Amino acid sequence: MLLFIEGYPYSLDDMVRDGLTVRDVLKDVVSVPAKENRYAFGYVGYCYSKAAKDVVFFLPKVVLTGEQNEENGDDTIFGASPQEIIDFESDKIKSKFTEEGCKEYKEFLSTLSIWVYRTISVYKKTHNDNILESKEYQTESRGRKQKHNTLLDVIIALRDFNRDNQDYFTFIVKNVHSGYNRINWNKTITSSPAFIQSDTPVYIEPVNKKKMVNFDEELLVIYFSILNYIRETHGFSFEINIHYHLINPDKLRRTYIKKNLGCRRLKQIKYKYFADKALRIWDLCYAFFDREYKIAMNRQSEDFLLAKNFEHIFEVMIDTLIGGNDKQNLPKELTEQKDGKLVDHMFIGQGLIEQSDIQSELTYYIGDSKYYKRSKNDRTQLGDKSIYKQYTYARNVIQWNMNLFLDGDGNGEQPQLRDVLTEGYNPIPNFFISARIPDKRNGGSKFLSFDDKDLKMQAEGVQLNRQFENRLFDRDTLLLCHYDVNFLYIVSLYGRDNKSAQSIWREYVRKEFRNRIQATLNQLYTFRTIQPREGMDCYQFIQDNFQRLNGKLYRPKADRNYLVLALMKEEEADMWVALHVKPETIRGEVDKNKELLDSLQTHFYVSKPFMLDTELHVEGVGNVGTLNMLPKPEVKNILTGMVRTTDTDYSDFYSHTAKTYTMERIPTSINVMNIRYFLPMVGGDIDGYYKVEKVYLGYKNENLCLKLNLSSFISLGKKWVSIYRIKMQPGELISFDLMTKLYE
Repeated sequence: MLLFIEGYPYSLDDMVRDGLTVRDVLKDVVSVPAKENRYAFGYVGYCYSKAAKDVVFFLPKVVLTGEQNEENGDDTIFGASPQEIIDFESDKIKSKFTEEGCKEYKEFLSTLSIWVYRTISVYKKTHNDNILESKEYQTESRGRKQKHNTLLDVIIALRDFNRDNQDYFTFIVKNVHSGYNRINWNKTITSSPAFIQSDTPVYIEPVNKKKMVNFDEELLVIYFSILNYIRETHGFSFEINIHYHLINPDKLRRTYIKKNLGCRRLKQIKYKYFADKALRIWDLCYAFFDREYKIAMNRQSEDFLLAKNFEHIFEVMIDTLIGGNDKQNLPKELTEQKDGKLVDHMFIGQGLIEQSDIQSELTYYIGDSKYYKRSKNDRTQLGDKSIYKQYTYARNVIQWNMNLFLDGDGNGEQPQLRDVLTEGYNPIPNFFISARIPDKRNGGSKFLSFDDKDLKMQAEGVQLNRQFENRLFDRDTLLLCHYDVNFLYIVSLYGRDNKSAQSIWREYVRKEFRNRIQATLNQLYTFRTIQPREGMDCYQFIQDNFQRLNGKLYRPKADRNYLVLALMKEEEADMWVALHVKPETIRGEVDKNKELLDSLQTHFYVSKPFMLDTELHVEGVGNVGTLNMLPKPEVKNILTGMVRTTDTDYSDFYSHTAKTYTMERIPTSINVMNIRYFLPMVGGDIDGYYKVEKVYLGYKNENLCLKLNLSSFISLGKKWVSIYRIKMQPGELISFDLMTKLYE
């Protein structure tokens, strides 16, 4: 097995083995520049080098974990350079590592190579695009044709069958070898010396009833001889627990492969086998010999499955494992945005503030996968372009969602991001996810582990975008968190193509996204619930203090009688500064927070601070009011008055030109200071009213009276309506609604 790493600049004229250079090994399988001395291959996958007579793997660049040679600063893998590690069987490599270390790394690289190959194979099932280069091949199988894409497919199938059928092999061996270890007493007594112990002969070297390998065992001998050949020749790690006298690897190559004895012999004995597992062994052995023979005879020179732009496959892997089918079920306008941007990963999940089973109370999770080589500090360096592109994704989603509800198309199938009462926005979790292989220095027990499924937060992996400070629930406050996943676990999970296992991890990682983003928010903000006090107009309080409260309040559930308040934490000043918030800004906002809390307590019950968690727990308080708009009290500001037909100003009121009115009897049951309008009952009828400019006390005939200065006349209609005594008396203060009803 020969190993190359994607994107690493190799010296093409360096020796690999048997006088072959890098150029010699690869020139017949991939494009190698003739005039270049160093070249970085942009492939990931498998091919077979006829020059080296060995399988070749191109591993993803993420295997370079940031570890570097202390002397020259070059990238290393396990302490050796990628150039040195091409042939792990070389004397140079063996001198760098202990025998146990060499075995451990070799087994790891073998396993990783197979998983990477399987990943590309799974991708190929559903994607037929130009990033793949492959050669398919048909082989005979018990009278039918069976497809094996490459020699490696056959090797993997042989390995998997061996791993999954140990019980079957044990059963067969016990059956075939019944009596194998029984002692042949006649031969033992005649040929072995005996020692007398307690008057009893003891034979130290008994002779067993050894049985020659029979015809029924031949298939198993061939099978395990192939496994041993692959282990010795190509460096794959196989466990062979069955102790047969196996065919020597050299003999297997000379006769069974090059002279095609393997295929001929299998055809001669194939009629002996009927059981499904025996037939499967026959198929696998035949496929191996057939494939190796054609390669040896130059009849099948092309044997490869390679991927260019492996970052696209990694993106598909993450989308499959995290998003499932959710992205496909979202409106295209969300994932294929109108400004041309294509969202990598997106799904609808639980909001960060409160759990819910209602679709409209959920939120969008927006992610981007990053397939980068690790830097020296074991981090993935993100560019400004990637960061701002992610913010743009979120803004576009928010605007699309707003348009949906503004246009009246919001039917509950999509989250409603904005709360109508507070005009606060449900935070959108925004994340990057990077591939990582734990290095030896920091990995601990997770080093080289394919089982580490944990999601890890990158150090200093939080970005903040905002237009206003201290407004978590503002549409322009966007928090972007950066996480790592174990690349080894991801390729093994995707490569298994097990939908059940993928679903379990999907559920886990989505919960982790929520929990970890909540943890970040808990570091930055203090959360409280507020509930309205009985008898207080809390709705109007929110309207009157909108500027102070905007972005700080959010109503996670429209039918509940509480709000969530988020205020900037002073004790996490260092983290705020790391997010480019100035210290003086932090102090100013904290002072405003104290004033705001005092003001809120006049109208609301304010809870103690709490942490965002799986569930939101709202304390029970007595005498709770309402957040709904209260009915406005009836405004009575229209004074009724009688204008008799005998009065001197009758004609003025009839023609709507009156300027004053004198009420001889001052009404005592009303507050005259509330008079804003005057409704004259002209001869007992009404058709309009006057705006009152001035109300004052005066005299008429030496008696105290109420005087009104009138301005503009406002018509109620073209007809006169009689109301005097039937519906209304003079000297009453009535509302506009009542006046309208009287006229109607």
